[in-house]
Amino acid sequence: MSEKRRKKSGGLRPFVYCVLSFFLAVILFLLSICVSLRVTFFSEDYMLQTMAEYEYYSQLTEEFRKQMVSLSHASGLTDDFTNDFVATLDFRQDVTEYVDAFYSGESTVIKTTAFKQQFRSALDKYVEKNKKAGTEVSESALEYLVNEAADIYSNTIEIPFFSVGANFIYKYNTTLNVVMIVLAVAGVVLGLIMFLTNEFRHRGYRYLSYAFSAAFICTMVPPVLVLCTGVIEKINITTRSLYNLFTHYFGGIFTYFIIFGVVYLVAGVLMFVMFANKHKKLLRGN
Repeated sequence: MSEKRRKKSGGLRPFVYCVLSFFLAVILFLLSICVSLRVTFFSEDYMLQTMAEYEYYSQLTEEFRKQMVSLSHASGLTDDFTNDFVATLDFRQDVTEYVDAFYSGESTVIKTTAFKQQFRSALDKYVEKNKKAGTEVSESALEYLVNEAADIYSNTIEIPFFSVGANFIYKYNTTLNVVMIVLAVAGVVLGLIMFLTNEFRHRGYRYLSYAFSAAFICTMVPPVLVLCTGVIEKINITTRSLYNLFTHYFGGIFTYFIIFGVVYLVAGVLMFVMFANKHKKLLRGN
């Protein structure tokens, strides 16, 4: 009777450890997602670094200049006026303030008061300099031009759906940190259980290699699918600056998935090598 129980126990034990390996793989996969989001999507530094690295500000300035040239032509202003005025703008500062408001949970409404004052001052100087005898420009016309320019400026800086993402990030920022800690602790505890409760240590290495290998496969699936389908490049975005920002921003997120995948692969191979060495030593001892 005791021998039958041992056989049943011996047959059930590998199944239990395979299930534990599966759960550990899921935990590692979820942890890689959380950490990747933590250092990218939930990080203001990552957003600003991506903008600076891929010349987002210069592209933004050029797009704004082109729209202002069209407005200037319709209003009777020269290209020189537009080019000189755009050269005085600092998109980096205003975009940084916009992004900072996004990650701090504040209002993402772009403030154009300073821009209006700066543009009105440049406009008054231009009108005064080019004023002809008997020619007057109405106040309403100037105000209309200032407001139109401010709308173009605001629309150029604004990132679609940014305000929705701001609320999400601000609301779940702390929750993500807690989830990361829980997953990390659960992963360590589960790994120790698998390793320490095995009568033979080499089997612990084997089941850990299963877990890391499965985690590698799961983690590599999202970036491989994205790269193979080219879904990011196919996104229809009207402006070049937003398109480049979008593709590089999300490309960076999937880069972290690949990094985690490589780490899991190396760990899985290492665990399997340890298992093979321990198993050989055990056979030699017998």
